Amino acid sequence: MVCPDRFSKLTELIILHPLVVSFILLSSYPVFHNIPLPFWFIILVSSAIAIILLFLQKWLSESFTLYILFLSDLALIAAMIHYTGGVESMFSLLFILVIILASMYLFRTGAYIIGLSSVVIYFVLIMCETKGAGTAIQMVMYRFYIFALLFMFTSILSGALSTRYQKGTEEARQLRLTTEEIIKNIPSGIITINRNGDIIYTNIPEGKLRTMVHLHLAKFLGTPDARSSIELKVSKRYYVLSCARIYNSRAGLGVLQDLTELRMLEEKSRIAEQTRLLAELGGSLAHEIRNPLASIRGALEVINESMRRGKVTSFIAMALNETIRLNEIVTDFLNFAQFTPTKRNRHHIVEIINEAVISMMQHQNKKKNITIKRKDGDFYCYVDLNKLKSAIVNLLDNACEVSKDGQTIEIKSYIKDNQAVIEVQDYGPGINPKELKKIFSPFYTTKKGGTGLGLAIARNIIEAHGGKITVESKPGKGSKFIITLPLSAKAT
Repeated sequence: MVCPDRFSKLTELIILHPLVVSFILLSSYPVFHNIPLPFWFIILVSSAIAIILLFLQKWLSESFTLYILFLSDLALIAAMIHYTGGVESMFSLLFILVIILASMYLFRTGAYIIGLSSVVIYFVLIMCETKGAGTAIQMVMYRFYIFALLFMFTSILSGALSTRYQKGTEEARQLRLTTEEIIKNIPSGIITINRNGDIIYTNIPEGKLRTMVHLHLAKFLGTPDARSSIELKVSKRYYVLSCARIYNSRAGLGVLQDLTELRMLEEKSRIAEQTRLLAELGGSLAHEIRNPLASIRGALEVINESMRRGKVTSFIAMALNETIRLNEIVTDFLNFAQFTPTKRNRHHIVEIINEAVISMMQHQNKKKNITIKRKDGDFYCYVDLNKLKSAIVNLLDNACEVSKDGQTIEIKSYIKDNQAVIEVQDYGPGINPKELKKIFSPFYTTKKGGTGLGLAIARNIIEAHGGKITVESKPGKGSKFIITLPLSAKAT
């Protein structure tokens, strides 16, 4: 079997063949003496063989061409030995060189065949050289025995080593092919760069996405506190890039995952859930509206009968209050239904909290002396300002409702685990553990006259921004509402 990696080098080997023969013969003879004519004959034959093989290799198999080349080498070596001292010539060691070379190209089988051929040719050569000479037959056979053992041991050893090399090369090739196929066919994008920012390997196609990934990975590798994971949006597709430092931070690895389908599924699921809730709310809303309408109708009927007596003021006030309540219910319902943020921009979180606090203080119960205590963080979020402000206002209104006169509401904003966090803490009566799971449900309220949509609206707005809202509460010690949102990098 011939190693496929050697096929491309066969032509080079054929061309190199006469050059090596010429170098060995010409360099072995003194420079200031005339080169013997047989040397030039051997060089000429070697060149002729090379030319013939170059012409015939298109029609001959690689292995057959190599066998012809190596066997011709053995014949040429025999000629060298004949013209350089016969049995005593040191050119006999060239047989070993040909055996090793054959093992490299033809592996174990080739090494054995060329080794055995070397023994046969050397035996014939010795017999021809000693025929008619006075050399003792014991010395001739002894020399043949030594060289024959040397040739066979060389063929066995080089054949074993070449076979091991062949096996290792094949395993490495299979491993390389397998690894490359896996990397090329995995759904995730892979990119590795060195310390200089040069791409070592990537299966991400050229384009805007690769450029963005490359730039962020280079920034991550060169900046110790850079974020290891970011979201990217290219041509209406969503990706998340996770970065890691490898080889003792001398290289960077990035794994890119396409989240577009997942985002679409999440959006469909969210819309389906919202549609279901709206269907349920439709019935609840009809019930909520029916009660104020009944009160207004009754008040108007009483007004109609009481016009003669002039006692209609209280009934008009009741009807007005009920219309205000109806307006609040419809407004909350619309806010709940229109949950998608439409005007997202990069906003400083402190500015949003400032507007939310001002809006809450404008319509809070003036009879309560509520203190607002703040601890603001310096970060930005990519949000719809009005929607997020509305969510925070609902939390603050809820905190004011449950707080007593003189109590404090705490607002904190900070960064934790690469997420923006906003906390609203009150010190009211707290929430019963059995009610914690229900407080974000539409129309669930424990307040008299409340619509039960405030916390549901807040949750929808936060989730529409890719965040979440949770609550921690202990009866008698107050409640803490915690908002987490994705961060937006600071402007440079």
